Amino acid sequence: MLPTFMPVATQAAIKGLTPQQVEALGINLILNNTYHLNLRPGIDILKEAGGAHKFQGWRHNLLTDSGGFQLVSLSKFTEITEEGALFASPFDGKPTMLTPEESISIQHAIGADIIMQLDDVELKKRCGAQSAGWTVA
Repeated sequence: MLPTFMPVATQAAIKGLTPQQVEALGINLILNNTYHLNLRPGIDILKEAGGAHKFQGWRHNLLTDSGGFQLVSLSKFTEITEEGALFASPFDGKPTMLTPEESISIQHAIGADIIMQLDDVELKKRCGAQSAGWTVA
């Protein structure tokens, strides 16, 4: 039913509430962050746990963002290229390339029910494009 309230569980946890408490509030959709989950705990750990649903004890729908918001929020750590976004990890400086294809791959590994395409929000505000150049084939 729309509109809907969707709590943000950036790193597969809603701060201050258990999954059962969130469920008791009638919530059936939460948001996880693709970029952050890729860094911590990492896709291998999420796969080993059986996906983000099991990792965080969430039985309902899960939406993942594309990582595109981090192009803004972590802009000082990011270089935009024709291929995607090259991030320097804010934790250890390690470079990570997030392409549209990689974003979708990570979201599938997370096990999201609803996934988003990677787009450059800042470039869209300036010139009205970028997702088109990053279309996944």
